[in-house]
Amino acid sequence: MKFLELARKLSFESTAKQQKMAAVIVRGGAVLSVGINHKWNHAETRAIRPHRYFGGSTIYVMRSNGRCSRPCLDCQRKIIQAGIDRAVYIALDGTVVTERYATG
Repeated sequence: MKFLELARKLSFESTAKQQKMAAVIVRGGAVLSVGINHKWNHAETRAIRPHRYFGGSTIYVMRSNGRCSRPCLDCQRKIIQAGIDRAVYIALDGTVVTERYATG
């Protein structure tokens, strides 16, 4: 999954001390936006903020350590509001998960 790997590479740029994360929003194979977490801002929020609506897209979320990277409930709400159809992340057991959202 090249976009998960891109998110992982970007996550190393985070200034957060504990959970270094990044989010990449993609539609049709093109990167639309990226976000890297900061002290109080989650990566998903920072990726969504510049444009706010990403109908028909996918968000890839990854931590620098490759561990569980599921978006929190608040970020899931923002993802749905932004029209993002699915989230791809790493589950607790290390498997890649694709979570679909009903955005219509």
